[in-house]
Amino acid sequence: MADRISADELWQFSLVLYPKVKPACLRLQDEHGANVNLLLLLCLLEQRQLSLTRAQLYQLSTMLQRFSVQFTQPLRALRKQSNTAVLTTEQQHQLKQSLLQTELQLEKLEQQLLVQHCPPLTDSAAPLLELYLAQLTNDFTAYQQPLFDLRQAFAGLR
Repeated sequence: MADRISADELWQFSLVLYPKVKPACLRLQDEHGANVNLLLLLCLLEQRQLSLTRAQLYQLSTMLQRFSVQFTQPLRALRKQSNTAVLTTEQQHQLKQSLLQTELQLEKLEQQLLVQHCPPLTDSAAPLLELYLAQLTNDFTAYQQPLFDLRQAFAGLR
């Protein structure tokens, strides 16, 4: 099995999986600060039974967090506040759509960075999602249901 995945492979996987897991991903993002793109990468790795070490996962999530805090999160916050702008309804819609398209490009760039900085993978099954979510919170029960939803959805893609 190949020890690398491509950015396009991750993006295509995400386009199929994300609509099925959007509520679970957004819950983990909003309640625990999870990065949706990293969640999607970990789903792909688990599905393919590829793995990272705990240290490699931590390094990857830290690198992505720095980028996200600097670029993606401020743009997302701006998009969410766009309805407070003193604009007509049509102008607000145009602004929101422009920001959404830019945010989508940043999401795609995040995935490219993940693949670019991902160390060589090992052929082994590991609970990567639990390892990542445990980095964010010690309360397993807080992410148990969204985690179950994620795994059910990507298991259905096989």
